Amino acid sequence: MKIPMTAEQLSALKSFLTRFEDSEQLSDSEYVLDLYDLEPPLSLDLSIGKNCLFVDGAATLLFDEEMDGWYIGERIEDADSILRALTEAGALNS
Repeated sequence: MKIPMTAEQLSALKSFLTRFEDSEQLSDSEYVLDLYDLEPPLSLDLSIGKNCLFVDGAATLLFDEEMDGWYIGERIEDADSILRALTEAGALNS
């Protein structure tokens, strides 16, 4: 999914991704971001483009008490839900 963004939004997002504890940088522009503090928690595979954010994958995270670990739940295919989550997490200026 491709989400148009301003240069300021992309700059704020990249800054957030480089300092956030549960973000892993895979390449210069690719990140995996886990947002455990949101309800529901989310996992996002993101790529930063020139004037847009590419969401290569997005899903809720579920916790399994027995296995004491997180696993992927329902896919998210709604750009507004992803933007809301990023804003709530502090990754974007509201």
